[in-house]
Amino acid sequence: MHFQRPPAPAANSGLPYLYRALLLAAPLVLAACGGSSGESTPAGLPAPSGFSVASYGPKTYNFGWAVTPGATRYELFEDPDGAAGPQPEALESTGAANNVTSDTVRIQVPLHERVNASYRLRACDASGCGPFTAAVTPDITQAIGRFDLAGGDLTKRFGAYENTIALSADGLTLAVGSPREGSSGDLAGAGAVYVFSRSQSGIGMPAPAWGLRARLEGSSPAAKMAFGASLALSANGHTLAVGAPEERSNARGINGDATNRDAYGAGAAYIFTDNGSTWIQRAYIKARNTAAKVETCSRGDITGTAVFPCTPQHFGFSVALSADGNLLAVGAPEEGANFTTNPWGGVNSGALSYMGETIFGGGAGAVHTFTRNKDGAWVEQAHLPGSGADASLVRFGAVVALSSDGTVLAANTDKNVSVLTQLGDTWSAPAQVWRVPVTSWGQGSHNPFAMSRDGSTLAVLDRSAGPDIQLRTFTRTGDVWTQQPALPVKMADQGFSNNVMLSLSADGRTLALGDFNEASNASGINGNPNNEALPLAGSVNVYRRDGTTWGHRAYLKAPQSETLARFGASVALSSDARTLAVGTGRATYGVAPIKADTAYLY
Repeated sequence: MHFQRPPAPAANSGLPYLYRALLLAAPLVLAACGGSSGESTPAGLPAPSGFSVASYGPKTYNFGWAVTPGATRYELFEDPDGAAGPQPEALESTGAANNVTSDTVRIQVPLHERVNASYRLRACDASGCGPFTAAVTPDITQAIGRFDLAGGDLTKRFGAYENTIALSADGLTLAVGSPREGSSGDLAGAGAVYVFSRSQSGIGMPAPAWGLRARLEGSSPAAKMAFGASLALSANGHTLAVGAPEERSNARGINGDATNRDAYGAGAAYIFTDNGSTWIQRAYIKARNTAAKVETCSRGDITGTAVFPCTPQHFGFSVALSADGNLLAVGAPEEGANFTTNPWGGVNSGALSYMGETIFGGGAGAVHTFTRNKDGAWVEQAHLPGSGADASLVRFGAVVALSSDGTVLAANTDKNVSVLTQLGDTWSAPAQVWRVPVTSWGQGSHNPFAMSRDGSTLAVLDRSAGPDIQLRTFTRTGDVWTQQPALPVKMADQGFSNNVMLSLSADGRTLALGDFNEASNASGINGNPNNEALPLAGSVNVYRRDGTTWGHRAYLKAPQSETLARFGASVALSSDARTLAVGTGRATYGVAPIKADTAYLY
């Protein structure tokens, strides 16, 4: 049998939620229960016995109970904040069949909004409904979705790139990049991407469930290419863009020779599509100006000698897709870099940072855009280089974001965030929305930012004032961006605030901030953050904007916090902010992690 959910109440209807739910269920409830879904005069049926949570799934409760003889249906009620909270209890579902002993409740809101939710069940027949069971409050921590990445041989992990996450607008498809992972061919650091999805629900269909759909590698994988270092999904989750910023071929344009290994650090992007049964690579995309040959440079210190590309490009360090998946933006933040003479010399030496075999901060950078035509083929649209006039603005394209309709493109450097607008196939010059006001702080990386999918809100983490980290948001009216009041945010380690990931809802009113440096031993939702017992355990904070004022809504941790797990290494919100995905990036630092990485769903 199938439990029926009452339809969602109309937006801004002005009716209290319980009253709306009762009206929607009126033909069923009034006939059977004397006009009230609350404490009506009980019929002769007893309360169902054994009512409990039989099992949990990602954002899902599976309730079970024993058959009540004579019952023709059961009614399940939800109190969103428990008996002590102000929100009213309302009908969650009703099952109109005999001998039903289970129901699945999928939590349609963020988990932190159902921390104290309780549920009651009653049995009904033609004469009415019996008394309710005692209220059951599920363990919401067990409803945090967990997706373990296979990981392969953990000793084959290599590189400085963090895991990344992309969530489709509808929240039904989750892609997790694992750029340090070894390939199926045993190539260290080749990288992989895992795609998970949730089945649809409907009358006569099984309850929706999450599962692994695919593990993807790039065509012609190579060691240390960091496939999966950046990801983007179309709104429906059927088109996936993957960046591999250390990819090594010297190909140019679309679908060139991927087997070449002459251009270490050039980078590439890949397009995959879901045909309903499998994921298929559709395009292998390179920059128009990939170097024919990239020499290797080296640097020695007390830890030994590291080898790295002298002229990296890092095309694919960031990627973004429009909602329909037909416009792709690819960041190449090291375009123009040259470390041939001295990796720490030159005009941009103050902006350099060194991690393993990768140096960041030497190039002006660029953003490349591509479009998919009606035949499904990809073509280059534009090459948008960073500013050569201002040598302090390096790494343009370290992060890129596109509005849903593809008309607004945001990109950053290590000192500013700019916006470009598109008319036809032509992009405007970058218009600077925000710039670091103090040049002596926060060099050598980039300023984390996010843009809402409607293109109207930018959120920037401002670390220019040292330990006083500020979240600065800007809203757009026409072509004018207006700064909103800043929100102070607490960071675990202010000196590493570039290790923060941001994600905005489509309307720009909900923000997730991941901080993998955070070190408390709290677990689950809204625990105690005031300790540093687990270094690099990580956390995510959720904020909500009402008008121009941001307020803190939730403090999230892994269900079981662990040292070096780096929970919050990546974050992604669904379009409506009802679902949040969080990734981990277990630290290596030359030592293989003891566990594979994990992604979580809240």
